[in-house]
Amino acid sequence: MEKGCRFLQGAADSLRELGLGGSAVGTGINTHPDYRAKAVANLARISGQRLVPAPDMRWAMQSNACMAEVSGALRALALEVIRISNDLRLLSSGPNTGFAEILLPGLQPGSSIMPGKINPVIPELAAMVSFQVIGNDTAVSYAVQAGQLELNVMMPTMAYSVLQSITILANMLRQLDERCVAGISAQKQRCEFYAQSTVSLATALNPYIGYAKAAEIVKESVATGKSIISLAVARKLLSDEEVAEILDPVRMTEPQYPLDAAKERDKRVRA
Repeated sequence: MEKGCRFLQGAADSLRELGLGGSAVGTGINTHPDYRAKAVANLARISGQRLVPAPDMRWAMQSNACMAEVSGALRALALEVIRISNDLRLLSSGPNTGFAEILLPGLQPGSSIMPGKINPVIPELAAMVSFQVIGNDTAVSYAVQAGQLELNVMMPTMAYSVLQSITILANMLRQLDERCVAGISAQKQRCEFYAQSTVSLATALNPYIGYAKAAEIVKESVATGKSIISLAVARKLLSDEEVAEILDPVRMTEPQYPLDAAKERDKRVRA
């Protein structure tokens, strides 16, 4: 989200270049030589924005690429919101046949046929608003390319679409933050069950027991339903203390130097 906002801020800076004073075709004919600088400076004072004359007035009359850039940045942010809202809906799905790793705030709990079900209404809202922003960007794209020489008659739809996208996206993000993200809680027992039962844990054990033994454990785990951890301990490949340290959830989220168990195994292999 932070990166999406930086994209948007960078795109918005291009709107600070004004073609005012270029007159009809960017030549500035019939305008005083000082008009551009003074008019833009006055607008900057009134608006409180950092406004500057466009470096090329002919380009400023012909092109609305700046609007496409801003609309595109809004679209990129909307795409990220859709992806995140999809993750929230999937991770909160359940309680019995879904992931159920997280709990969303119960804004619309239950239904006539599914008592107790918490509908992900805010992530769904976020997705629908984002769809509209993407549609607005399509309208802006068509309007931007529809200019002919210095004649850009499609600017009203550019302005309308971009302003609407800004308004609905800002309102939606506020609701997503306050009514959903701020109230998310983890289903600790469910997450621990997934973490301990997944055969992917064998990947973390490779440096300590070797790939071949890890592969054997995976096969046995799939066949018997026993966890990777219990099998590794039962085979006396690792102690309880080593397993707890190696499979520490926080440690597994970042690149780490190998633990002593891996160093000792490496020494034996080299010897």
